[in-house]
Amino acid sequence: MYDKSTYTSLNAINEKISFLQDRSGFKYDFDISPFQHFASMRNQAEKGAELFPQGIPHLIGATSDCLQCYYGFQLDTYMNGCTHECVYCWAKAELSKINQWNSPVPVPIDISSLWELFYKAFETDDDFPLREVFIKRVPLRIGSMSDPFLSMERKYKNTLETLKILKAYNYPFLFLTRSPMVAEDEYLKYMDPEKATVQFSIPTLNEQMVKLIEPGTESPYARLEALRKLNQAKVFTSVRLNPLFPNFPDGHLSGKKGSFGDRPAFDFFNPSMIEEIRSYGCKNLLAGFVHMDGKTTQAVSQKVGFDLRSLMKEEIKQTTEGFKYSAPEIRSYYEAISQKCKEVGMDFSTCYLGLGESYFWKDQDLWADKKDCCNLKKNVSAFKSDTREIAFTKKMKILYPEMNSLQLIFNSGWLYRMRSYLLKNLWD
Repeated sequence: MYDKSTYTSLNAINEKISFLQDRSGFKYDFDISPFQHFASMRNQAEKGAELFPQGIPHLIGATSDCLQCYYGFQLDTYMNGCTHECVYCWAKAELSKINQWNSPVPVPIDISSLWELFYKAFETDDDFPLREVFIKRVPLRIGSMSDPFLSMERKYKNTLETLKILKAYNYPFLFLTRSPMVAEDEYLKYMDPEKATVQFSIPTLNEQMVKLIEPGTESPYARLEALRKLNQAKVFTSVRLNPLFPNFPDGHLSGKKGSFGDRPAFDFFNPSMIEEIRSYGCKNLLAGFVHMDGKTTQAVSQKVGFDLRSLMKEEIKQTTEGFKYSAPEIRSYYEAISQKCKEVGMDFSTCYLGLGESYFWKDQDLWADKKDCCNLKKNVSAFKSDTREIAFTKKMKILYPEMNSLQLIFNSGWLYRMRSYLLKNLWD
């Protein structure tokens, strides 16, 4: 089910907290009771029981399609599931394959491990694999495989405690969420506008659709109200049209007569929502086209009562059991949305994750900031570095510490740099 070496016991958490409280300049009144309650609830409160995933951030994708991500230094405050239960979720699809999705509920991470890393980086000379990443103050992205503001956060407060650590060490961070909880006062007071930013995932304003395929989330309008409140507090916000579902059959927009003005075949994303999003004060929009495997495609189609694969080109249907659109059609959606954003005075960028690295290179002409797809460095003053600045060999050493010197030389990055060069220059 899981690697026990990456999990922490209650006893170990207690010992680590005591050690840090004695030595750290950050006087943190760490409350262990939520972990004790969770352990009791799980019926695993026996001494030394391994329960909690270590709260250690990780670098995504040194050798994967995430290689170019600017903010690939990430952490989940809850793991092994998400109570939002979005039907289209790729994390749900992947973790369900290994029975680690909501079995029975998501698990709060051991954030004493996170505090220990900050203590080592900024209060000692200790060497450890992620030290360079911390010292460079590469922004920490919170929320990837699970949302940091799940309903269980009201009881366990793991995300709130993480915020306290980040504030104590003046560390920049990015929240990805579908929850308006992020804008509540007890969280907002720990968000310095110079160091914090929030991206809300809002792929639709169709509340009926939300109830069908985002059953555990709150209304998209509640998210927009939270966005408005954050804006008023000077915290920079973005909306992610992610996943971006198409309205029309593949080829409609990329054809000479295609336009958003036609009657949609699938009314999930609606271009009119762009103007509505802007009316709440949002200044930055990111779009990432939907990608799903066969099982997920079937599940979403059943929920909404519409066969999504009927929108695909026949020649693409023959190559995949999932949902996939042609590159020219995806580009047409991005161009049309970019134009809508210009009309309402909003910046636009694309997110390539899940589509393949070629989409990182070929859509940069649409980005508001050609050197930052999330468009954060120009808007959040503490966002000065990113994961692309970490040397490839360093990333490999962090991700694969068991590699010997010869293996590191062989995997020095030239193969991946060559691949990136080809994707950048020959993508079409």
